[in-house]
Amino acid sequence: MDKIKLVALDMDGTACVFQKGVLAANIEPIIATQEKGVKVVFATGRPILTSLQEALKVKMDYYHQYFIGFNGACIYDIKNEEIVHEQTIPAKTLEVIFALAAEHQIKIWCYTNDLAKVIVNFDPILEGNSECAFFDGEFEQYNPNNTLIQEDGYKCLGFDLTDDHPFVVALTEGHNIEIAIDKNGVAEINAPGINKLLGLRWVTAQLGIDLANVMAMGDSMNDYHMLKNVGVGIAMGNAQEAVKAIATEVTSDAKDGGVAKMLNKYILNGEI
Repeated sequence: MDKIKLVALDMDGTACVFQKGVLAANIEPIIATQEKGVKVVFATGRPILTSLQEALKVKMDYYHQYFIGFNGACIYDIKNEEIVHEQTIPAKTLEVIFALAAEHQIKIWCYTNDLAKVIVNFDPILEGNSECAFFDGEFEQYNPNNTLIQEDGYKCLGFDLTDDHPFVVALTEGHNIEIAIDKNGVAEINAPGINKLLGLRWVTAQLGIDLANVMAMGDSMNDYHMLKNVGVGIAMGNAQEAVKAIATEVTSDAKDGGVAKMLNKYILNGEI
């Protein structure tokens, strides 16, 4: 096996318990891995600004790491506090997404490239939408009769969807949009070809690291391509079955410290 030089960690359902911070059992192993000179990055569908505190908790600023957010659509330099790479959904494509959503009565949450604003076609606060846990900025209500979208988008979310839903089929086949749907029916919608693997390729190119020297861990379909194309792809015990099927190894559930166990096995040699 090639030497591991970088570890890419999904957040929710992997390094973190869903919608909570980094699991306590994972904190020391993540820091110790960086102390050994191994790069560690979060590769997540989460927005960046509200997630940075978790990166700081494991000293990613000190070790000058990147943060791959919005499934690879935005890459952030944590130490220098700046976006260093982005690939967005054009505003005109966002209009298509919202038009199709209206036709199929789908609720849409769109993260724009104004990190402090999202566009929605429903009331997420009134409905207690779980995504509110990751955002504390401005909500703009989309109205097809008087809303002209000005910003590009990093990622949209659609709710209560399946792979064969007409809305999903229309976007993937008719507009070549990248969509990954989790086990709760939440669709993560990105620009064509954008996924965590693409974000990881950009990071490894900057660092001069081959994907064969990368270990990645994840649990959902937005982790699929990333796990499949690295040297060591680890699926969590709570992962979707399709993700487990292509993994090098399946570890414990996120809540049971599966990330810590794999860092100990592959990098720390049982030191923690």
